[in-house]
Amino acid sequence: MASVESNDLFPVRTINFLGRDVPTLGQNEFGPCALLGVVNALLLRGTLKISSDHGALTLQDVLARLADRLLESNQADNPDLRAALDGAVTRLPTLAEGLDVNVKFNGGFEFTSDLAIFDLLDVRLVHGWRVDGENDAATAEALGSRSYNECIQEVVQLRTDELEGAAKARAELVATFLERTKTQLTYAGLAEIHATLRENEVGVLYRNLHFATVFKREGVLYALVTDIGYRQQRNVVWERLDDVGGDTDFCDATFKPAAPASSEDPDHLLALQLARDDEAARERAAAPLPTAAATEGPPAGL
Repeated sequence: MASVESNDLFPVRTINFLGRDVPTLGQNEFGPCALLGVVNALLLRGTLKISSDHGALTLQDVLARLADRLLESNQADNPDLRAALDGAVTRLPTLAEGLDVNVKFNGGFEFTSDLAIFDLLDVRLVHGWRVDGENDAATAEALGSRSYNECIQEVVQLRTDELEGAAKARAELVATFLERTKTQLTYAGLAEIHATLRENEVGVLYRNLHFATVFKREGVLYALVTDIGYRQQRNVVWERLDDVGGDTDFCDATFKPAAPASSEDPDHLLALQLARDDEAARERAAAPLPTAAATEGPPAGL
């Protein structure tokens, strides 16, 4: 993870969103960090504004605007709320550096002071790493309400032959699930996100150390494209989220399919390659286990 410097720049890209021209932030060396996901969600909702004239914003500027938004949207004399706000403002730089995020396999996340920032900004954070309890009740029971950190500790014990009997059998089910869902997105998880987000709601999706701004439109989930390689591809605005293996389609500002424009420009091709290499490196680092396996297939009707 790159170290945070106050003069680090986030490029500004203006898109059309439901008839409005909305400046959004693109990735820099921090990649798809939580700061990017939160700020773009607020920009799309219209609760945070920046000028389209900006070519880029410094990290210091982005954090200052976000701190102002925190204070404006949580005005109260409650001392507990004031303490929470003070802590959230202090912790804002972690949105760029990296958050302590621990998913729970029955939904939601283990609460931390960092995640309180999402609550105070009224931005819903979701994940789609869920087991299909109807078709795999044994794995659902093995995972229970535990978090990823709890489960991975059990898998380590399994790998070092510290378990036996029922505990070993449970750990084997957990290990198999983690191996076959390395993308950290399942069709059961997609269904849960659909059920959680309201129509036309903007939120943030956590997946494999990535934070993507997502939008639900006419029953379809879309992720805002912020990759450096697509910065000049004005027709590519959204990525449709309907496949857990990454075989998804790009869409334009009107949510219609849009293929990236071909380009022989060396700088553009280099940017695309760097984005792919960075993506692959983050996914390798986030993989829960070294053994690869097939991802889940979609249930009928999704």
